[in-house]
Amino acid sequence: MSGLRDALAEVAAVLLPLPGSGDTSGRLFGLSEVARRDLELARLAEAHYDAQAIAAEMGADLVENSLYGVWAASGPDPLVARRTPDGFAISGTVAWCTGVGIVDRALVTASSSDAHGNPQGLLLDVAVADATVVDDGLAWVSPAFAATGTASMRFAASLPASALIGGPDSYLDRPGFWHGAICVSACWVGGVRGLLDRYQQRWRRDDPHALAHLGSAAAWVDALDAVLGRAGTEIDTNPSDIAAAQARARSVRHVIERACVTVMDDLAVGAGPEPLAYDADILRRTQQLQLYIRQCHGERDLAPLGKFVMDKTDRSR
Repeated sequence: MSGLRDALAEVAAVLLPLPGSGDTSGRLFGLSEVARRDLELARLAEAHYDAQAIAAEMGADLVENSLYGVWAASGPDPLVARRTPDGFAISGTVAWCTGVGIVDRALVTASSSDAHGNPQGLLLDVAVADATVVDDGLAWVSPAFAATGTASMRFAASLPASALIGGPDSYLDRPGFWHGAICVSACWVGGVRGLLDRYQQRWRRDDPHALAHLGSAAAWVDALDAVLGRAGTEIDTNPSDIAAAQARARSVRHVIERACVTVMDDLAVGAGPEPLAYDADILRRTQQLQLYIRQCHGERDLAPLGKFVMDKTDRSR
């Protein structure tokens, strides 16, 4: 994993514009270009850049010269933070931690309670060295993203008060969470463009049907760049509107996920089975993209998007 860590450090040395700063499109296209080059690298880089954006939105500072992940999935033994005179004592498990063995630190979500015993969620900055890999029977078996080091991590550590990045419940209750969701889908766009690049190198020029599928794939990918550009402009126009941010992210992610599926189908049909059978790079990129876009929440996002559309219609009457 040292090669991937070195590549991540090289990418992270290039600062991207923050969401809502006036050049969100530059941020989205920057992430897309990393993904066009390497989806594994992009998956790690997106989280590192997301940690920077989260800290900036919450007015907090990250540890300098550190590579970051964002670990916010609960396991069967959820992470709990108990307040102490010096800061926090944390214990429990975080699932789907990506970057194990690669990143130095992570922003993690933990459940806690206020002085009255009311539950609340906190966002903490932790050192990966304070955690151990959990043998929970869920070992990663897919070759896709195997090098990015995804595992469940168990924490049992004392943290200083400065480890608090945001709370209570600030991780989810902010426009930047939804702007970040679009940043993930920008990596999907870069991934599918990189797949198109690779297929083009071995495309049959003498088959009009194959060329038609290639043209369709290229048109869809170009359209996705337009979707990203518009999303970036809208975020910069009104970065603090959380309702609009939610609807935008759900819409953009759905469009991009559906388009990626269409492009992968066009390329596979137009080229036939040979590339998937004999080209290791095409197979790897396809498997990675298929897994990555499954982060789209499907109907769980489309139902609230439909409600938003109907409510907006009712208000306009």
